[in-house]
Amino acid sequence: MRAASKGRVVVSQRCGGNGSCTMCKVFISPDSCVSQPKEVERRMLGDDNLASGMRLACQTLVQGTVKVEVPESPLKAYIRAQLRSQKQGE
Repeated sequence: MRAASKGRVVVSQRCGGNGSCTMCKVFISPDSCVSQPKEVERRMLGDDNLASGMRLACQTLVQGTVKVEVPESPLKAYIRAQLRSQKQGE
């Protein structure tokens, strides 16, 4: 979360960084240098999601070069789709 903040990348969260809200899900490239998943991440995300590169930004420490994808929020994606369909209907 600190690295994202320093890079002016917005990552949503509301639990104060304790890993309980899972709003800060990001996808980490396999060749990135980050900390190993903590128990809270294993419990909240599960092994399949962790294997796909999903991590909680608030629990992941950057330890070198990192490539991260921050997914669009579901609400923002829904609004974007609605606006697109309205525009196509004009």
